[in-house]
Amino acid sequence: MGILGDEKRPIFYGWWIVLCGFLLLFLFAGAGFYSFSIFIHPLETDFGWSRSQISLAMTIYLVVNGIMAPFVGYMTERFGPRRIMTLFVIGFGVSFILVSLTQTLWHFYLAYTLIAFTSAGVGFVPVSAILARWFTRRRGTALGLSMVGISVGGLVMSPFIEFMNTSYSWRTAFVFMGILVWVVGLPVTLFVIKGSPRDMGLLPDNDLPEEVVGASLTDDLSAPDTSRESGWPLKAALKSRFLWSVVATFILAPAAQMGVLQHQMPLITGIGVSGTVAAAALGFTAGLGGVGKLSFGRISELVPVQFVALLCFGLQALGVLILYNASSMVSVWAYVFIFGFAMGGNIVLLPIVVGHYFGLVSFGVILGIVTFFQALGAGSGAIISGLVYDYTGSYEMALQLYIGLYLLAIVAIFSAGRPREYQPDA
Repeated sequence: MGILGDEKRPIFYGWWIVLCGFLLLFLFAGAGFYSFSIFIHPLETDFGWSRSQISLAMTIYLVVNGIMAPFVGYMTERFGPRRIMTLFVIGFGVSFILVSLTQTLWHFYLAYTLIAFTSAGVGFVPVSAILARWFTRRRGTALGLSMVGISVGGLVMSPFIEFMNTSYSWRTAFVFMGILVWVVGLPVTLFVIKGSPRDMGLLPDNDLPEEVVGASLTDDLSAPDTSRESGWPLKAALKSRFLWSVVATFILAPAAQMGVLQHQMPLITGIGVSGTVAAAALGFTAGLGGVGKLSFGRISELVPVQFVALLCFGLQALGVLILYNASSMVSVWAYVFIFGFAMGGNIVLLPIVVGHYFGLVSFGVILGIVTFFQALGAGSGAIISGLVYDYTGSYEMALQLYIGLYLLAIVAIFSAGRPREYQPDA
């Protein structure tokens, strides 16, 4: 049977859910954070703010987004994804329009806090939670395809927002993003999203009950078979050494990734590249991340997860090293291709590693916890780059630091050791 189904059965509705996830993550990433570095120069020019002051908004965004992750998961479970995600899409669009009205630094921070709060309801956690219900055997493929939306969001939105910024103004660009969120997001959440295959009398992966031939699909046969779920309970996981090794891994690597990515525009223009070319490079970095998401998802099925992380983080460190020594467009594009491809593996590795070590029993809660720490790491990277530039006048020390953080992330994931089955009496 192919991805979409076979000739005798219609396309499984779960693949429409995958498309919804793709579109929502396109908005979440393309508008939410990939476009941020485009606004550093115009905000400096209009308000005279330092780069560390501007970068603090992204730190606030990443930290608040991480804090919201477990709450969004709970609300989605409690009230259903369609209602909650629609509410958050409305707020997401409003938040961008509020940024366009910025006159003071505290207003800018408040607006980005609202963007962080509302974007959490259409991002990684709710999309992953929905797809986990619709797919079991094909969950990796479904997650990988949806997460490509993150990369395509950056690929498409970055150059277009740069065009809006240079042709009109940064305020117009933010209004455009708010309207785009409504135009794309509301039809998806209102008319297509279904929280579970049970809602349509289906089983995950479009399976049919093997033991009941001819049974009605509206029976409770579509309920998930939780009896097959295994793994670590939350309390036991919190006491385990390898949880905190995983947490350390996803603090260090995202700090390095976001420290580079959120300052990529000024990093590249700083070596004499035009803003238009730098924006295109930012878009290509994001687009190549989509190839990385699909590739690292597939590689993780063939190679032990620690070695997948070694490849992922090692290539990113190499890309940063190339950028550190960049003096021409050749080296810039070498950085874009290596770093862009490798960084796509970070977000795919996160749920894969959590499932690899802890199974499904407490998967959502543990994923939320690690995502929170991941947001702390990512947020710290964005502000560290700004502070280093403000105090030294260059990004050199920051790039040196990030190469070291990637190497420490490799050490951390290997220190987790091999996964063990949960033993209640151990």
